Amino acid sequence: MTSKELELQKRKTYLQISGTACSNCRKTSRDVGVESLFRCSRCRMSAYCSKSCQKEDFSNHKHFCAAVEELHNFEEAWYSCNEESEWNKRQIYHMQLLSAPLDRELSSYERNAWLYQPKCHVCFRTSKDLQNYQPLIPCSQCLIIFCCSQEHWTQHREKHQTLCKTYQLMINCERIRYQDTSETLWAPEEWDESAIYPPLPKDWNGYFKWRKNSQFIQLDTLCRVITNSLSLPLTILSALERFYTRHNLRSLEEMVIHIIGASQYEILALMTFEEIMHVLPNIKILRIILIGLEMPQQNSGIPLSCCSRCTEANRKRICAFYPMSYHEYGHSSNYTTPHITVGFNIELEENTELWEPTIEFLLEKEVPCILTSYSKEEAIQDVKILKSWGTKILVGAKENKWGSTMPLLEPQKVDKFYHNNFFKTLFQGRS
Repeated sequence: MTSKELELQKRKTYLQISGTACSNCRKTSRDVGVESLFRCSRCRMSAYCSKSCQKEDFSNHKHFCAAVEELHNFEEAWYSCNEESEWNKRQIYHMQLLSAPLDRELSSYERNAWLYQPKCHVCFRTSKDLQNYQPLIPCSQCLIIFCCSQEHWTQHREKHQTLCKTYQLMINCERIRYQDTSETLWAPEEWDESAIYPPLPKDWNGYFKWRKNSQFIQLDTLCRVITNSLSLPLTILSALERFYTRHNLRSLEEMVIHIIGASQYEILALMTFEEIMHVLPNIKILRIILIGLEMPQQNSGIPLSCCSRCTEANRKRICAFYPMSYHEYGHSSNYTTPHITVGFNIELEENTELWEPTIEFLLEKEVPCILTSYSKEEAIQDVKILKSWGTKILVGAKENKWGSTMPLLEPQKVDKFYHNNFFKTLFQGRS
């Protein structure tokens, strides 16, 4: 497997986390023609369609499995909780306990596995909370929402029916994303010969029509998956419209973009950044520099492959990784002045003290910046924090029409969904 395929293999889908799909091959019992999947006897979380799949997944599963088994044996940690706030507190407490035998913080995959684990949507009990690990009863349609009894399903069914289609849409998006262990990405191998940009079209349907792909004229499930990755370059292009004139943008031969607080989300979407070159055909070199504590080993520039047409025209994409905070990178000899700095879903309000020196550096340099948020509430908080630091806000907490249209499930809220890059804030320099 390639490093990208290995990374995707570690990630578990909602169905895998719920135990209704094989933790290794992602197939349901119906897919493989068996009556039911069997669960790991130690942790009782991961489910498998066969012994061979269990064996193949063991290297990814074994350490977390042992930690979960140890937690299961710590009975004092399994106090009852019958409402959402108590459930969330217990989940956080459990994740702290799980990190001890691992001797490290939980990975994002392990956190998701614990936060999204099956629970009764009425009484918030897991299978572990029930006598003899009694299995929960899944919704027969979406397969990821559970109740502990038919009585509780009677209470919850009406509420769930209003959301079940959204859950099913979310699952169908995941099926497309993880087909053949690769995410579905799209960047048309053509240039914007009409020189329409800027501005961009008014919405996603207009964009797909402009980029001349007839199968994407109407927003369907496949399109929603594509927007989750394509949201990154389109959000950047929309911000560039605000900071630069049409003449300046279309005359650039090299563009440098800094992505702060970068994570696996940006790494897995790197291919779609070529769309910036397709929309701005005069660019010969596009440099994408990802800076964040989750980045892999530092490198100052890796050439990325381009589409056949860009390759023939000798156009280049170069990506660099810096596993550090942005202000540390900014004070290093590797720093290069960007045309724009972007922070995708960085949740400024969650780590205000850590972000303050980075924002201070950006304000000092007067770099054009855009931050995105999952929700309007988060975006409003971002603007308040930025203003308290003396930031000159150009666009504050505005809905981003290039946000992802693929629904994702809130990890610590019941029946709540979010979208990547749904709101945006633009700023530059001090007020």
